[in-house]
Amino acid sequence: MLFEYVKPMEPVPAAVIPRSPDYLFQVKWDGVRLLAHVQGQRVWLHNRKLHNRTAHYPELTGLNRLIAGEAVLDGEIVAMRDGRPNFPLVLTRDLVNPRQTDFPYKIRRLMTEAPVCYLVFDLLWHAGQDLRSLPLLDRQNRLAEILRNDDTVYLVENFADGEKLFTAIAEQKLEGIVAKKTDSSYIAGKKHTAWLKIKHRQQQLVVIGGYTMKNGQINALLAGAYYQEKLIYVGKVAAGLSLQQLRELTPFLQKNTLAAPPFANLELKNQSNIYWVKPLLTAVITFQEWTDDLRMRHPVLSGFTKEEPAACILT
Repeated sequence: MLFEYVKPMEPVPAAVIPRSPDYLFQVKWDGVRLLAHVQGQRVWLHNRKLHNRTAHYPELTGLNRLIAGEAVLDGEIVAMRDGRPNFPLVLTRDLVNPRQTDFPYKIRRLMTEAPVCYLVFDLLWHAGQDLRSLPLLDRQNRLAEILRNDDTVYLVENFADGEKLFTAIAEQKLEGIVAKKTDSSYIAGKKHTAWLKIKHRQQQLVVIGGYTMKNGQINALLAGAYYQEKLIYVGKVAAGLSLQQLRELTPFLQKNTLAAPPFANLELKNQSNIYWVKPLLTAVITFQEWTDDLRMRHPVLSGFTKEEPAACILT
């Protein structure tokens, strides 16, 4: 499996934190999944979608100096801002098109603007041995023996008390936790109940930049937020909208229509059921998590606000 694409094992969502000594608990870091293959002087990286990301993260080319022997690591690449993981920031690195002629320049610039660290939590291969069938604790014990931390690479810490960890990360406004059975093998490419993710719902201040219609009525709002002074589309929200709100919104939205989308990352023209509006109306949306293409998963409208559109910034 060394230098072959490996689809990572993934946790399944859960609502309850297991109370059992058979589990260990880790912070769920809000970043991009990254597998690292290391042998001699060679370091090769790929993400969950099996895209080569070696050139995207030059900071990790020295990973071979931190590992004793050839290895395949699993972890999360994270960009920090104000002491917290910032998912939009790490995406500015991961989504750079390597086919563009200015790719090397962009990466050099982003190494300063969006520095990353690699948080390692599993060891799939070491010294010629496939470790995926071993219990998680055995893999982690070996990982702790062979991996040395530095300024960009860290071993993810394990915790015994999931409820205390969940409370602590809520206070720090982090994403959630992962509960893993200590005897679990690594089942590549599968979402498996041996690993559970328990997450706090996130909150984002957004500005409305469009809406959709169905049967002659508005049925969803198109939301965005500003990133690097550009309005970025982050998803469509229908849950939480009451019929009364829709009736009250309709005249305002129809009075402020635009011919083209206000979002910098959308090039769609008006379709039969999509209408663009001036980005004036702001709202608070709660959602489960960010997707890999920076969309809100399971968004729910909490309410409209009096905040200025410029305050709707991706954080």
